[in-house]
Amino acid sequence: MNAGTAQMSGGDLTATQLSLSANSACRSAWFAQEGDLIVSPVAIPADLLSFIGATLNFDASSLSTLVPDDARESLILNDCTLLSNAFVERLNSHIRQKSTWRISACYSSEGVARLAELLGIPQSGDEFALQRGPDLLNRKSHFRQLATSVALPLPSGCATTNPNELFRAVTSLRSETGNVIVKLDNGAGGVGNVILTGNESGALPGARDTRTVAWPSFDPQALWSEMITASCKTLVIESYHLARAPFYLEYEIEEDGSIVFINSGSIRLRRSEDRSERALIWTGLELPSDLTNEQWLAAQAHAYRFVELARTLGYRGMINIDGIFASDGRLFFNEANGRWGGGSVLHSIAVRLLGIDYSSRHVISSVRNVPLCSLQAALDRFVRYGFLFDGTRKEGVIPLAVDQEAGTVECLVIARDRSTARDLQHRLLAMAN
Repeated sequence: MNAGTAQMSGGDLTATQLSLSANSACRSAWFAQEGDLIVSPVAIPADLLSFIGATLNFDASSLSTLVPDDARESLILNDCTLLSNAFVERLNSHIRQKSTWRISACYSSEGVARLAELLGIPQSGDEFALQRGPDLLNRKSHFRQLATSVALPLPSGCATTNPNELFRAVTSLRSETGNVIVKLDNGAGGVGNVILTGNESGALPGARDTRTVAWPSFDPQALWSEMITASCKTLVIESYHLARAPFYLEYEIEEDGSIVFINSGSIRLRRSEDRSERALIWTGLELPSDLTNEQWLAAQAHAYRFVELARTLGYRGMINIDGIFASDGRLFFNEANGRWGGGSVLHSIAVRLLGIDYSSRHVISSVRNVPLCSLQAALDRFVRYGFLFDGTRKEGVIPLAVDQEAGTVECLVIARDRSTARDLQHRLLAMAN
């Protein structure tokens, strides 16, 4: 569970990003199957593991969990920690008990590949990872370079490496739509993005801040100094197009090189009740995406070319691609990530509970920040209101992970159709408030 590593988000994580990394580990525990060993930056609560086993119908007592001492302090499972002698020895003592293992990592880093080598668990794609190849698939500047080579539709833009280049890029690109987005090269989840607009505007999707700028007095040095970090001194500048339908597509490149489409999802956002808030609130994902058939086929045809390129380069594992259909109907791709995506664990749960073809009969959605203070409180409330997932009816709500600090729970909603799923989301939030 090496989410939040330097390869994905740089080496200068904020307190918010560290918290998200810890919460990600708990929700990722839902990938577990009987007999697995979970390597996590934080301890996974015993009650959550028991609930996962009960929901997915396996013996949770068969699971083992390792939290390296270094990760416990930093909340990050990085390559240095994975390769420490003490940790490798602890890991070896666990895996000797069984003869057959495979490694499933959020991010296929050089450290994961070296660890596999040390443990005698060879996997296809390790040679690419040993050369840090997956880094190519987790940088916004690299995405633009690779995507251009396979003719993906991209917003106008470029990479910049100093304030003067930033000024020239913003000045040139702002004329296209009146809005420009500035992205930190290795920022994840939109937290490294700022939108600049010449119009009075509320928060726009895709960034942590939307700023009204008087263009003649735009200060590139101030923005540059604010956005770059010690580990990342590249910014990507693009013309900003308002999204009518933000979505993602996820694939897996298997060890034999075959490409499997995994799932698609729509990204749900809402405005904050605080009108001074300069970012939209990400409320969750909805699978499958609500794209029309025509939109889905167009997006799939383009995205598949990019995944084929990643396969040819030597990458193996999960890969997801974000895109939008703009308000004028045009398709643009924003970035790709060679790792688990936000919908990966949701898809995994749905397949295990509903079957591989669940998307033809069900809609599933995540609901973040449901105000409940513990897993038990969530279970008690869901039982009382008849919300808890029913394995016979194949509908209901599953609490996925608890953010103790925020006093909230992330939930998975499973319903027979989109309108029922959205109604259940609404009733779930109304019940909890």
